[in-house]
Amino acid sequence: MNYFKNISYVACFPRNGWAAVKHDEVQWREVQSRVLYPMLAVLALSAFTALVYDVRATLVGCIVAAVIDFAKYFFSFFIASYVVTGYFPSVVKDKRSVNRANVATLYCMAVIVALNIIDNLLPASFPYLKILYLYVFFMAWKADRYLGIEEGGDKKILIVIAALVLLLPLAISYLLGLIMNKIG
Repeated sequence: MNYFKNISYVACFPRNGWAAVKHDEVQWREVQSRVLYPMLAVLALSAFTALVYDVRATLVGCIVAAVIDFAKYFFSFFIASYVVTGYFPSVVKDKRSVNRANVATLYCMAVIVALNIIDNLLPASFPYLKILYLYVFFMAWKADRYLGIEEGGDKKILIVIAALVLLLPLAISYLLGLIMNKIG
């Protein structure tokens, strides 16, 4: 199974992409180990590209950026998974629905990580790329059928998934930045 194809399908055509993911019965632990962790490794490595095009960049600064980039998404997934699977009993009822909620969280996070990798590779800040981060709300919203939410049902979980995927990395990055500045 090609997880990256599924993620790009969900990103480009969310409704049909989630239907394909539902058909494949993707397991969240496989997505975590085969997609999220390799993407986080690439993200951490992409922090070092600043050494190529920024004369003010230092090796220590790039290492700090790589650690923060890796850690903010690594911890964000576990916190988001805890919140999504623990606080929405109307949607997350059994092992199958827990798996689907985690897969939805991972797929949305994978798109954000991919955008972050592209952002790290660019020599200058590209404001239009930042706007694409909000696309995760649309992707998550279209996961309603995948998560088994009936038409007219409670879709708060979809907004929470998107908000957690966007805001947790920012909060963790801020906290780690404070800690790293105090140490260094």
